[in-house]
Amino acid sequence: MWVKSFASQILRDLADSRRRVLSDWRIHVIARRIAHADNAPLPDKKKAIAIRSELVQRGDIVSVEGIADVYVLNVAYANLLEVSEEQIIQEANPWAVFGFLTAMTHHGLTDLVARDVYAIAIRNGETGERLPFGTMPEDWANGFDLPRPKQPKGVRDVSVNWTQLSQEPGFGVMVGYSFGLPIYLTDVERTLLDALKMPDKAGGIAKVFQAWRSADGMDVGKLVTYADKYDNKVLRQRVGFLLEGLGRPHPRLDEWRDELQRGGSVKLVASSPYAETYSAKWNLSLNVPPSVLAIIEAD
Repeated sequence: MWVKSFASQILRDLADSRRRVLSDWRIHVIARRIAHADNAPLPDKKKAIAIRSELVQRGDIVSVEGIADVYVLNVAYANLLEVSEEQIIQEANPWAVFGFLTAMTHHGLTDLVARDVYAIAIRNGETGERLPFGTMPEDWANGFDLPRPKQPKGVRDVSVNWTQLSQEPGFGVMVGYSFGLPIYLTDVERTLLDALKMPDKAGGIAKVFQAWRSADGMDVGKLVTYADKYDNKVLRQRVGFLLEGLGRPHPRLDEWRDELQRGGSVKLVASSPYAETYSAKWNLSLNVPPSVLAIIEAD
């Protein structure tokens, strides 16, 4: 009877937050909150699993194929709400950050329809200051373990393209929304930089240049600060070339040029062969077709 009562209360909690995707760790968090409010003993992991089993047995939740311990609600209110791949991935990996082509789509920077979802994870499990959505610091007090992040290869019929970083950059993450629920997303400026670093994850260099061209709301000061924080001279050369080509000046660009190493040039696109077309100002081999270079020419 105890388990059935908790299961029903958890469903009411999820309805209040309009959440349709949940996991074992979320069931445990909500059950602990309910018990704490009633001055009852806090349920352990075994009791939380019993609550989940009750929800499954009743048909109130259905497991997501290929991702252990993640479920989709199957009750009247929830069936009226959309469930996106991003929502499911965020529940499986509460610290995942959506970037590259996925972030470009959210920010309206591309006309491509991505076949994959692009997500970023930290190799050592570092989480920075982010918490799983729908939770508070006190939910994880007194030694209650944070969930172990998963990296599903696919969700439903969509592949997930993961980028593994060795450490948390510490900047450029914002809260976006997918069908009304929050997700972690790279902001416009970091999205543009990451796309320039890895154009293959952003639809190719032409689509990257188009994104830079269309980013009217780009904060140039913030973008330049991010480029400095990445501490990559080659990236700064590429960023400086693009900003000048787009007619978006910044005082820091002169300092970047003064720091350039003279001699062999670097490539605008790392994965493409060198080209004779050359920017002496930025010591860059402009190894893209003329039609692509034309995208970033200033009006």
